[in-house]
Amino acid sequence: MTSKNILVSGASGLIGRSVCDALRRRGHTVRTLSRRHGDVIWHVERGYIDSSAFDGINCIIHLAGENIAQRWSAAARARIVQSRLATTRLLMSEITRHGRKIDFICASGINFYGYDRDDKLTEESPSGSGFLAELCCRWEGAITGSAAAELLADAKFIRTGVVLTPEGGALKKMLPIFKAGLGGPLGWGHQMMSWISLADIVRIYVRAVEDNTLTGAVNAVAPGNVSNAEFTRALGAVLHRPVCLPVPEFALKMVFGEMARETVLANLQVLPQKLRQLRFEWKHPDITTALKAMLQ
Repeated sequence: MTSKNILVSGASGLIGRSVCDALRRRGHTVRTLSRRHGDVIWHVERGYIDSSAFDGINCIIHLAGENIAQRWSAAARARIVQSRLATTRLLMSEITRHGRKIDFICASGINFYGYDRDDKLTEESPSGSGFLAELCCRWEGAITGSAAAELLADAKFIRTGVVLTPEGGALKKMLPIFKAGLGGPLGWGHQMMSWISLADIVRIYVRAVEDNTLTGAVNAVAPGNVSNAEFTRALGAVLHRPVCLPVPEFALKMVFGEMARETVLANLQVLPQKLRQLRFEWKHPDITTALKAMLQ
């Protein structure tokens, strides 16, 4: 394996920190891109990146973006969109200015496929509808449609499912409720949930850096999709707590607005077709194995 010099945006986030640590352990050199405390400074709103940002870099991992887990006011929507498109466009502009080949690995989401699909979804499936689907299409399009696209030695889009870890995200918010014995399915409970453990999403990013046969869109999910009801039963069993208090759909929509429809109530059965073809081995292939590893 040839070590790489990698520039990472969004390195201070939950996934970013773990990806950077894993890459360094593998012998890669990692430089972080940040507004304040990174190895390299950028100011997206001013269109500025430190002139040394790309020195010796042969791979970029782009993870920066406003958290979507908030009520989607008009201002929040604008921040969510601009935090992804403006950062991507700035990176593409710098790649064009430098004029040399580089690998580009960009975060994306399974929301690319929409929020309510009954079909099984692979990387070949068309995009769906909704705010997040449109955002993912525009985000990926800011790379493939850029003048810098021809300079990308490889472009990979890591379409990530629900990332499970007690360190943050959805699971961290659920744990106090479930530990108190007050957990239950969200909405009708039959919506399919495509998830991935933090350990495995990190391993997928490492694979994307090191394996040139993994290209284009990649569905970063575990092979064991579950319904929301199955997930809550598994979580309750691992915690030895009952799960008998479903949260009505109308209550979720009252609290979270449209975000609820496209996130916690989303019905997506996404299959990791490319990872299976490349014989990727999940550390946590099923929900019970994953939750036991995290919580016991």
